[in-house]
Amino acid sequence: MKIGLQTWGSEGDIRPFTSLSAALKLAGHDVTLVVTDNAGRDYSGIANRYGFNLKALPGPIISDKHEAAKVWQSIIDAGNPIKQAEMIMTYGFDPVIESMYEAAKELCAESELVVGHFFVFPLRVAAEKGKVPMATVNIVHNCIPSNYICPPGLPDLGKWFYPLGWKLVRIMIGKIFLPRVNALRTREGLAPNTDVMSQTWAAERLNLLAVSPTICNRPQDWDEKHHVCGFFNPPDEEGKEAWPGGLESFINAGSPPVYFTFGSMMLSDLTVIRKTLNIWQEAVKQVKCRAIMQVPWDDLSVFEIESNIFMVNRSPYAEVFPRCSAIVHHGGAGTTQSSLLAGKPSVVVAHMADQTFWGSELERLGVAGKLLQRKTFHPKKLAAILLQVISNPAMSCNAEALGKKMSDENGTLNALHIIEEYFISQSL
Repeated sequence: MKIGLQTWGSEGDIRPFTSLSAALKLAGHDVTLVVTDNAGRDYSGIANRYGFNLKALPGPIISDKHEAAKVWQSIIDAGNPIKQAEMIMTYGFDPVIESMYEAAKELCAESELVVGHFFVFPLRVAAEKGKVPMATVNIVHNCIPSNYICPPGLPDLGKWFYPLGWKLVRIMIGKIFLPRVNALRTREGLAPNTDVMSQTWAAERLNLLAVSPTICNRPQDWDEKHHVCGFFNPPDEEGKEAWPGGLESFINAGSPPVYFTFGSMMLSDLTVIRKTLNIWQEAVKQVKCRAIMQVPWDDLSVFEIESNIFMVNRSPYAEVFPRCSAIVHHGGAGTTQSSLLAGKPSVVVAHMADQTFWGSELERLGVAGKLLQRKTFHPKKLAAILLQVISNPAMSCNAEALGKKMSDENGTLNALHIIEEYFISQSL
């Protein structure tokens, strides 16, 4: 079967799609993945390894790195998740809508089925225009309304507040997304959407959640089309990504280190990196622990570090995280679930709304310390929470138990089987 997939965003948005593309290809399907990465990352390695077709579109580009850093800092400083969403759309999505739509039309013309990131409404429009069956993939479970889930961006005041909260959130989300969605739909002769969450972000027939059921207990009021599949990892992931030279020796040389990463939230800008490193290093000094620090910079020799710290620009999380004592991260969907799969507790420093939600979920599960915000975090606060986490045996035991449960899941394989059941055994 010819299956086309399209995604946009950070590595955490794209990794589920490279994983699913790999699984679909291994199952014998003809697979094409269209990617718009907002940092220009290269995914040709995994595409070549598994044999699926990859089409990389240019991401939204701010040519001046200092200007890009200013924009990103303004998004973080905005604090309010609605303002952040508007800014992300303005700088990260609007400039690539037309290129994504052109690619979506080509993808639909050559595919029998398409699968899209829930944000990528250009594919939804192209599929509807071309009458091509479609499924969506959602990477966070608080974007589907439920009387059992706190609405995104609002304080959790209890279940009594959820119905009213969802009404408010749907209105606010609609103000940001509906003008963009309906501008394209109207231009293409389609009826406008009236609700983003139920019409735009979830395909009519099938919506897959790339979230572990150890985190998301499927609410009973969700429609049957929503499937909690599990975390999407590529098949046979271990051993596919090389370790940075010297990292294994460093880990073996002492007590398990704390891993620090802000993933795609850390800009490739020396000023930003050094500012963050100073906070991390001061916290490590106060806690008196060993650490691995990940930054997006090729020449790591420009940074001055103590002997108890090892720096990397990336590493294979699936193999490195299990050898650490705790993970300090930004609360992205992928890093959150990677840390839990590794059976390690977390300190979450959220940069924006969905990360605040992931941090609160880890707190709820008893595997993370008090949630911190990037806008206000500082060494003393980070050190205090980190010390609480690494000195709490119960938290480590909770994380290890949940990690073992997650290791028995295979979200990618579950998604593959559901797709085949919905669209192949039922003859589309």
